[in-house]
Amino acid sequence: MKVRDRRTGTSEDDPELNDHLDGLLREAGRDPDAVDRSVMTQVVFGRDEAELDEVLDGRDPDELRERGAVVGTPAEVAEGVERLGEAGVDRVMLQWLALDDTDRLEALADALV
Repeated sequence: MKVRDRRTGTSEDDPELNDHLDGLLREAGRDPDAVDRSVMTQVVFGRDEAELDEVLDGRDPDELRERGAVVGTPAEVAEGVERLGEAGVDRVMLQWLALDDTDRLEALADALV
């Protein structure tokens, strides 16, 4: 049995989705606790507010968050990942789209350790 939910949005309905998935797993004779919950989402990261504004390039950070992106400075990104964990996510995969910006990627990694 495969259950896939591909969507963009906030995590407000995650508890309902988790409950639904748990029910489907029980129906199939599987232990819901044995299934990891994962999410992949974009990350928009700046080492400080000035860099974040530059990286956003006019995009509204709240709009990006509403669509499920993790956006912010080191503390804000760490908090966003933590909130996903509180919503029942076991694994978070952050999409890093600035492939040539390894310095900032290393700063992101440091913020999440």
